[in-house]
Amino acid sequence: MNDPMNTTTVEHALRRLGEVVEYHTGIEILLVGGAAGMLTNLLGRNRVTTDCDVMVYLPPNAMAAVQLAAETVADELKLAPSWLNSDVQLRVDALPDGWEQRKQLVGEFQRLRVHAISRVDLIAMKVLAGRDQDIEDLEAMRVRVDDAEFVRRYLGELANKGTDPGQIDNAHALLGALEIHEHE
Repeated sequence: MNDPMNTTTVEHALRRLGEVVEYHTGIEILLVGGAAGMLTNLLGRNRVTTDCDVMVYLPPNAMAAVQLAAETVADELKLAPSWLNSDVQLRVDALPDGWEQRKQLVGEFQRLRVHAISRVDLIAMKVLAGRDQDIEDLEAMRVRVDDAEFVRRYLGELANKGTDPGQIDNAHALLGALEIHEHE
């Protein structure tokens, strides 16, 4: 099994990805999950991840070229074959409205521009996912009153996007159980 990646390893892998990807134009990707929180310093320096979750590729047909390059990077750096995970694309509809305006550029590596979702979007996605690691990350990010309000609005919009009502209910329960802070 491959070791989890720390922030330095994630940055190195993405830099190498930008060097080896072959495509006729520039490519942008959107990271979500732990890697997004690590690269934006929302999660502590001791946080590690097993993969970089990519939710959006621009242009969309660049995905195959990026995945091929990711295989090369995995071999070179001895990373898990799935270190660049695109399976989350199935939930692109779950991104909070307006995420495009809030995304953060975390790196430009030759033809590859890497963005991460913003703090409020990451909090919303982690509340929706609700796994143990997500809960730990939410506690580390110290969810504020304004974050919680954003997440409540976001959860209210998800039913119209086809999200399972049970998942929405679980997310509301998790949000209600979190310690909410007045300030960071």
